[in-house]
Amino acid sequence: MRRIGGAAVWLLMAAGAVLLAGCSGDSSAESFTFAAFGDCRPGTDPYSPVLLAMAQDMALHKPAFIVGTGDYIEGSSTEATVRRQYDGFFTALAPLQSLGTIPVALAPGNHEIRGSRRNQELFEEYFKHRYFSFDHGGSHFIILDSEEPGLDARIGGDQLVWLKDDLARHRSAKLCFVSLHRPLYPVDGHKGGSMDKFPAQRDALHELFVAEGVDCVLSGHEHLFNQQRKDGIEYIITGGAGAPLYASVDEGGFYHYLLVHVTGHSYRMDLRRPVG
Repeated sequence: MRRIGGAAVWLLMAAGAVLLAGCSGDSSAESFTFAAFGDCRPGTDPYSPVLLAMAQDMALHKPAFIVGTGDYIEGSSTEATVRRQYDGFFTALAPLQSLGTIPVALAPGNHEIRGSRRNQELFEEYFKHRYFSFDHGGSHFIILDSEEPGLDARIGGDQLVWLKDDLARHRSAKLCFVSLHRPLYPVDGHKGGSMDKFPAQRDALHELFVAEGVDCVLSGHEHLFNQQRKDGIEYIITGGAGAPLYASVDEGGFYHYLLVHVTGHSYRMDLRRPVG
């Protein structure tokens, strides 16, 4: 567990077993709400004021847990700097202390890892796992790592073997959500640098999602909001939690996070814009 901002409240690490423990009171509930956000890296500032405002708004809505799509810090090749940046990230989430203990499920982003094995180890130190899954309210949630050094922009190796097995074992879930940093279908400045960097492997991943009944894929990397539907799967880019915006407002370039309201076999998304 990780303490937030010195408060006597705890933010749970992103380990599947811990998530289930944190959700134990409501894990079988028919209806629940979770929050999702990504790309809140603050540059040279200690933390993003946008993320702080969003955390204040999230606290009002009391989500059961929080899903992250990556790039929580600027990243560095210096360990002390990385640790200082993580401290800033947790400070920005301090308003969530009003909820007591809240689980988080955070996919790693390219800024956390930066192709470095040591940065990967630090991410695991803070958040336990780079990829994992958990269940809540009859729905299944999968967190993937698109940033493994040597396999960036791909899901391969042991992770792909694990993913295929995990999906096969949870076909009966009411809904299946997947979160990863790089979008399969980018729309802005990261075209060619997302999962589309390796089109054949991207297409195979999409086909796996279709075959196994994935309902929604959440990603970040592009600092905008975008919603697409392909072969029955909803692909969402939610990368507007504080990092610099590059797209126009009409193209989704605005600060935001998502509240996802789940009831049985259906869900709806509330696009929250507490800043700007």
